[in-house]
Amino acid sequence: MSTLLHLNYLLFQHINSEAGHYTFVDNVMIFCANMLIFFWPLLLLALWGRPLSWRKRSLRPGEAEIVQESRAVVLWVGFACILAYGVNLLLEHFIFEPRPFVSHVVHLLVTHPADDSFPSDHAAWSFAVLGMIIFALLPLIRNAWRRRSSAIGSGYAVAFLTPLLLMLVALAIACAIGIARVFVGVHYPGDILGGALDGLLAALIVTLLRRWLQRPTAAVLHFAQKIHLA
Repeated sequence: MSTLLHLNYLLFQHINSEAGHYTFVDNVMIFCANMLIFFWPLLLLALWGRPLSWRKRSLRPGEAEIVQESRAVVLWVGFACILAYGVNLLLEHFIFEPRPFVSHVVHLLVTHPADDSFPSDHAAWSFAVLGMIIFALLPLIRNAWRRRSSAIGSGYAVAFLTPLLLMLVALAIACAIGIARVFVGVHYPGDILGGALDGLLAALIVTLLRRWLQRPTAAVLHFAQKIHLA
C-alpha cells in the first residue's frame, strides 16, 4: 500500500510540476478543472437530438433504434450520477485523504476547501455520464457498423456516427477534467481513478437496472414525442 501511495504522489508531482510555467496552459487547465463539467448538459442535449417533428423525413427502423436508445441514456444519466455521488459519500466515511495542498507544497492554481480528496466527485460524475453512453450505445454502434455497406446513402451512417462522435467527445471531456483536477493541485491521480471507477460502476448498475424498466422508459419517450420534445 505504501508503494502505491508513493507512486500516486510521484505521478501527482509529475503532472502538477507543469503548472505555473505557461499562462495559457494554466488558464486552459483551470477552465477544464472548474468549468468543463458544466458542458455535460450540452453534450446530453446533442445526444437527445432533434425532435421528430423537426426532421424532414421519418426515421428508418435502424435509425429509430439508435435515436431512442440515445434518448433513454439521457433520461437515466441523472440516476447514474446520483448513485456515483452516493458511493463517493460512502467511501468518504471510511477513507479520509487530505487534499494535496494540505499535505504537500504544490502549485495550487485554484482555491478549494480543505475537505476529503478521495474519491473525486468531478471524476465520478463525468465517468458516470461517459459510462452510460458507452454501455448503452456501443453495442448499437457496433451493429450499425456491421450493416454500414447496405445503409450507404440512407442516412443510417449519420445515425450511428453522431453518437460515436459524441462518445469520443464525452471521453475527451471526462479525461480532460480528471487530468486538470490533478494539474491545478486539488486531487491526486488516485482520487481521479477512484472517482472514475465509481462513476463507471454506477453507470453499469443503472444500465443493468434500466433493462428491467424498458416500459416506463418507452412511456416517457412517447410522452416527450407527443409534446414535441422528442
